[in-house]
Amino acid sequence: MPSTNFQHSADFTGLDFYIGIDIHKKSWVVTVRALNLQVDRFTQPPSPENLLSHLKKKFPNGIFHSAYEAGFCGTHFHHQLCLLGIENIIVHPADIPSTDKQKKNKTDLHDSHSIAHYLEKGLLHGIHVLSEEQQELRALFRLRQSKVRDVTRINNKLKSYLAFMGIITPRNNTNNQLTNKVICWLNGLELSTSAGTITLRQYLGDLNYHRNQLLEVTKKLKQQVLRFYHQQYECLLSVPGIGPIVAMALLAEIGNFNRFKNSDEYCSYLGLIPWENSSGEFMTTKGLQPRCNKYLRPLLVETSWAAIRHAPELLAYYRKHAIKNNKHAIIKVARKIALVAKAVALNLQYYSSNHQAALSCSIEE
Repeated sequence: MPSTNFQHSADFTGLDFYIGIDIHKKSWVVTVRALNLQVDRFTQPPSPENLLSHLKKKFPNGIFHSAYEAGFCGTHFHHQLCLLGIENIIVHPADIPSTDKQKKNKTDLHDSHSIAHYLEKGLLHGIHVLSEEQQELRALFRLRQSKVRDVTRINNKLKSYLAFMGIITPRNNTNNQLTNKVICWLNGLELSTSAGTITLRQYLGDLNYHRNQLLEVTKKLKQQVLRFYHQQYECLLSVPGIGPIVAMALLAEIGNFNRFKNSDEYCSYLGLIPWENSSGEFMTTKGLQPRCNKYLRPLLVETSWAAIRHAPELLAYYRKHAIKNNKHAIIKVARKIALVAKAVALNLQYYSSNHQAALSCSIEE
């Protein structure tokens, strides 16, 4: 690869330098390019200040552009680089072009070089960076989702233990979760040995702990959502199928719906568009695209099943498309609900049948 060393005494006023950073916990591998040449490559401690100091010393008065892959470090390095005057973007790793040779010979040096090279060519586009307040709200919602998984896991462990021990619970649970009445019955149950009883009590204690944790986090999440998005939250609750959890999820994960340029970009973010693989005369649709917001898409699909039971217009829309494929039809309903949610949140209006009519011409039937 072509490279060169510039004179330290030169003045680089107005010259653009493109920096590719491969970020790790203990070190950064940095490649610097300018004028279609690699002009520097080095490894440094993970510090934006050190990077700027090196760049200013070696390339005084230059204009610096940088990029790094989205990953474990979040966006705080991005904010620091921008505050220091370096124009930085965060790139989705899958959006960085790579050849078969590069995939089979992957190193930190090659990664930083690829980022710098494609950044200079203008082929990299940064992801949307949320504000610090929005990121913290999103983190609280994702903490709640992890608590949901904890409750589900310990609930399943307890049910598995009961089945293994041959304990038949009263038939009053309406879903996979054990009801409070069943748990009270289990608290008074004594097994044949103290070891079995201790195991049962431990499972019940863990379940009670995680349920209380989930309840507490949910309350705090609602308080924070109402603090920032009170009116939008109330408007979202008016949409058929959308309850408090889905409304909080949309506001915590997205925040400002204006961040999307159009409906296609919005639905792509949610993962509610087909994954197509076409070549020539052959067109193949593989179902939903795998790249999506993994927290919102499942919630919106669940919302759709509830919505068609309460909104006649959505039920009619579902039946219209369910003739061909009911699974595809429910995704269409989910997409329509997502677009309605965006409309009511942006316009600060409660849901009405007018939203359905307005969207009829914008959604591809």
